[in-house]
Amino acid sequence: MVARASLCALAAGAVAAATLAAFAACDQYGSLLAPADAGAMDASLDGDATTGDAESTGDASDAGTVEELRAADVCGDAPWVTLGIVVVQLNIGNLDAATPLPGATFTSPLCPGLVKTSDEAGLIEGLVSKDVPFYGRLQAQGYVSELAPEEIFDADTTGIKVEMLSSFLEGIVFPGFDAGSTVIVIAAQKLEDDAGACSSLDGITFSVPNHPEATVYYLSADSIPQLTDAGVTSSRGLAAITGLSGGQLVTLDAGKPGCHVVFVHGPLTGRVPLENGFASLMPAYLSP
Repeated sequence: MVARASLCALAAGAVAAATLAAFAACDQYGSLLAPADAGAMDASLDGDATTGDAESTGDASDAGTVEELRAADVCGDAPWVTLGIVVVQLNIGNLDAATPLPGATFTSPLCPGLVKTSDEAGLIEGLVSKDVPFYGRLQAQGYVSELAPEEIFDADTTGIKVEMLSSFLEGIVFPGFDAGSTVIVIAAQKLEDDAGACSSLDGITFSVPNHPEATVYYLSADSIPQLTDAGVTSSRGLAAITGLSGGQLVTLDAGKPGCHVVFVHGPLTGRVPLENGFASLMPAYLSP
């Protein structure tokens, strides 16, 4: 498992959980929904698999049908790695609580038409292409829709906790954000505990190279963060970026005097996907 800050926890100022590694893949959790243009996916669901005839005959074709269904329910081409997440509700009143969130759905451009849904325990687990750039979407009724940062996975990773923020707080934390706009939510985290100023999350600045239309704003250290005019991060290391159009991938710059701040770390490529109506989550890593 790759540990990184839970960006949606900014509404309560928490930055000590695991971030979103979203995917849609093959397992017993959730369901496969046919896309509007089923295409090749329909080809694997034809014949006895959809009529129940294979079950009634009980012949050797059953095994082949199962393999066809599994092949239709993975995200991307082989070889694959296994990914597993636990979707939970962010409880502002009790940050240590981890109430599972069933019914949250994942989709990804890597596997159009495939939808996976978290079960009663908040679990989704399955297969995604190994060593292929990938990002996913997480959506649930009553919660802010989220995009994971772009990542490349080269090994099995399970047990990643994903916290979702109630849409009740959307207008407070992300002013002006709606279904026709984008927002990037940044949560800085330290890589070393005893590096002096380079272990303190305040004083960091962010920008979007080659995008003068982007607006960066910084959030306070209050229990429910507020906009500040400080021009740098508070002790919670929180910021957001608006003004960018959906349908693109962007890279960010960051700085703090005497320190390094990077976005490429572990499986993260450093690129941020943008889609209208989604909060794009991005951790920033601070070190000497």
